[in-house]
Amino acid sequence: MVSRTPFEPLDWSRPTKAHVKLLLISGAGFFSDAYDLFAISVALVFLKQVWSLTSADISLIASAALFGAVIGPFIFGRIGDIFGRKYIYGVEAALLAAGAVASALSINPTTLWVTRFILGLGVGGDYPISATLMSEYAPAKSRGLFVAGVFSMQGWGIVTAAVLGLSLLHLNVNPDLAWRILLGVGAVFPALVIYFRRRVHETPRFEYFVRRNIEGVKKAMKDVLKTEVNVDTEVNANGNTTLTKYIAAILGTAISWFAIDVLFYGINVFGPFVTAAIGLAKNPLASIYVQLYAALAFLVPGYYVAAFLVDKMGRKAMQIMGFSMIATVYLIAALMLRNSIIIPMAILALYGIAQFFTNVGPNVTTFIMPTEVFPTKYRTTGHGIAAGSGKLGAALATFLIPIYFPITSSTLSAAAKLAIMSKLLLVLVAFAVVGIIFTLPIKEPKEKPLEVSSGEVQMN
Repeated sequence: MVSRTPFEPLDWSRPTKAHVKLLLISGAGFFSDAYDLFAISVALVFLKQVWSLTSADISLIASAALFGAVIGPFIFGRIGDIFGRKYIYGVEAALLAAGAVASALSINPTTLWVTRFILGLGVGGDYPISATLMSEYAPAKSRGLFVAGVFSMQGWGIVTAAVLGLSLLHLNVNPDLAWRILLGVGAVFPALVIYFRRRVHETPRFEYFVRRNIEGVKKAMKDVLKTEVNVDTEVNANGNTTLTKYIAAILGTAISWFAIDVLFYGINVFGPFVTAAIGLAKNPLASIYVQLYAALAFLVPGYYVAAFLVDKMGRKAMQIMGFSMIATVYLIAALMLRNSIIIPMAILALYGIAQFFTNVGPNVTTFIMPTEVFPTKYRTTGHGIAAGSGKLGAALATFLIPIYFPITSSTLSAAAKLAIMSKLLLVLVAFAVVGIIFTLPIKEPKEKPLEVSSGEVQMN
């Protein structure tokens, strides 16, 4: 094996304006993804006033987009490895926009479920393509910063959904119009980025290792570095490798992502109902306010703390720390609720700490690592498997929680809901422990060129 990679000018460069531009183009999609996924938690507050929804209806509506997001990463991820990242980039945004418009025009729970599922296909497809594009262009020493920066836009999507929902409540908009506005607005953001995504160059790594197009490599690198570069054409990657050789990486990235999405979506998709169930709010309006405050004070800052620490601390250490903190906090909260120790400020602090370490931990790192531990020809496929597995955890959590932990019920007493939340938190503690276990086999990829961290080439 050779002692260096073909992408040294890119790997060891300083961040450029082109890197920032790609971050914004990719990040705008994640703003849209998060808005569309979490707007449903606020929309359900209105929908319960319009339609006679059963627990099964709520489960299906809340989880429909997530079930679509289970399938999207597998489809788009595989296409991205066969035909290229650019080939499919922008299609997922168009699908997302179409699904958002259609969902806002739904006439009953069934049509809403179907259209939310279509929207979810676009959401899921965005994960492997955007993450891989950013990772394959980013400098090695700041790759975590840039990929986390893309993902951080998720926080602002959640905040925007909450702010719009609160505005509609304060304006006393007819509930049947309010939920349609809330879901329909989700089409605006992806529609705005389609043009810019279609103009992104194919990544130099795909051009080199899959297409063997050296001129394409030079063009892509020049577009970012603004200077001509020489490309080593003698690097011999292990072209015969198969995805089965990456079973440990698949299990480590997929199961840890499954675990964190059970934790993250299980709490946040039902945010207004969770905050009420743990005694932090007395009505829907207050519940949305609590969720908004928690997002602004803990969740959003967590994305940026993670972005600036992940290249120093390392992905594995941050992921294990995050899972450990979540497990500890949820265990304390569960014991408090079980023993009817309701101290609102203490519970709010625990809720906020869990939100913070969700991001300064596995919610961010599970998004980054799949772009680093798989070779170029399987990178979006590997990320798609991990992301799809994560969204499967999210979908199952949002589908099963209203059925087995009916915190959305309006007929149960406050005491009953406290007991239910205590049991739910203990289940989530178990998933955090699973996340820790499956993080351990993953090899730390920080500051290494992608070809090295994935084993595609070796450094002497």
